[in-house]
Amino acid sequence: MTHYTQMLADYLAGLRGGDIPPETLDRAKKLTMHTIGAALAAKHMPCVARALSTAEDTVGSGGEHLATIWGQPDKAPLLGAVFVNSTAADTLDWEDCSWTGHPTAGFVPVAFSMAEAMGSSGLDYLTAMIGGFEVYQRIAGYIQPPQDWNLGKQGWGLATWQIFAASMPAGKLMGCDGEQFNLLIGATGCATTVVETIIHRQMSDFYHLQFGFTSLNGTMLARMAKRGELDNLYNILDVEGGYAFMMRGFENDGWLDRNLGTEYLFNEILFKHWPANMWIQTPLDCLDQMKREHGFQAEDIQSIDITPGFQARDAYDPKGYHSVKHGQFSIPYCLAAYLLRGEAGPDWFAPEALKDPAMLDMASRVHLDREQVLPLRKCFNTFMEGSFPKVEMTVTLKDGAVLRGEMQFPKGHPRNPFDWADSEKTFRTGARVAGLTQEKTERFIALCRDLEHLEDLHEIADCLGV
Repeated sequence: MTHYTQMLADYLAGLRGGDIPPETLDRAKKLTMHTIGAALAAKHMPCVARALSTAEDTVGSGGEHLATIWGQPDKAPLLGAVFVNSTAADTLDWEDCSWTGHPTAGFVPVAFSMAEAMGSSGLDYLTAMIGGFEVYQRIAGYIQPPQDWNLGKQGWGLATWQIFAASMPAGKLMGCDGEQFNLLIGATGCATTVVETIIHRQMSDFYHLQFGFTSLNGTMLARMAKRGELDNLYNILDVEGGYAFMMRGFENDGWLDRNLGTEYLFNEILFKHWPANMWIQTPLDCLDQMKREHGFQAEDIQSIDITPGFQARDAYDPKGYHSVKHGQFSIPYCLAAYLLRGEAGPDWFAPEALKDPAMLDMASRVHLDREQVLPLRKCFNTFMEGSFPKVEMTVTLKDGAVLRGEMQFPKGHPRNPFDWADSEKTFRTGARVAGLTQEKTERFIALCRDLEHLEDLHEIADCLGV
């Protein structure tokens, strides 16, 4: 029998902040600022309001371990804060992208809220989020579907393995040892949700709430592991009938022990420059670059033609878009929102915007190549290999001018990384939307830059209440 489960368990139990390279800690601090900014910007979105009311009804308001619900006036029980903050982190689809999904919507809210509730240090928080991701990504890579799998027709479990992005950092902050982590990995696998194809087919905004539920469940499992309340769930990655069997039998050799302890897969995360699906980042960046270079405005555009096309990213309905997700996954809609709604943020997906005749008219002018269409699986494979699909764009103006541009690596890709100004920009946008004071905004930014030296996360978390 193999021993991958215990290997991952011992790795995470033994990881120390001093083991992590400075450049990886730096990326983690930037991603913290960026993700929390994206969550704050979503404060008034319907999904966040639903998560907040549900947390208040089911978790209540008192308790021993309290944490900040970002952008709200009062602290809440840890589980309520985790549920709301994780939902908010994904609601604008602005946080991150690994080639396995959006783990940042799990490991940042869970680790940050738990570190606040427990009075942990900034370095403890960073170690938990980075180490938790390293285990998450290897398990997620291990059970990915085969190369010929049609993600659009056969489904993809983006929110399925997401629960590991919550339970692993939570277990680290709770101080789980190797045996407890082994059981926690087993319990997390057994609590894995099914592949939720219907959410994508019907474009439901429950998609964003999933991140709240997986974070809530992962945090609860970690508490059970630390209290010794889990039993007989050992070695789920090794035994017959284990996690690979549960996940349709997919097993990708080489992932569970891929350079563990020497290669930080955290460095491969894509920071999202725009509040939109990851395959819309490049078209948006390309259009932004062309607009800055040539100075055209929305009213000047006759048509926008993009090659290649992207599978299931060309949604257009003359009657409008029926959910936030429907707009976020549409290249025509997002390009129209960029042109007509200005600065990136929640205004792009306001209810009136989704059916605005001017938005729909502009979206109708965006055309994706029908002959060259990239399957989603090929896109993810390209990203996994360290590259990204190249986009070519033609903008035809009403005066007859034809402009051409191209883009391969959008801002936020590891080969075109965020700097501190980029992360601060997202945070400042979110802080403004959520109503944070200027003093709290600047204080948070200063503390986040020096997060590994912060003795108690309470100090920075207090900046996020209004």
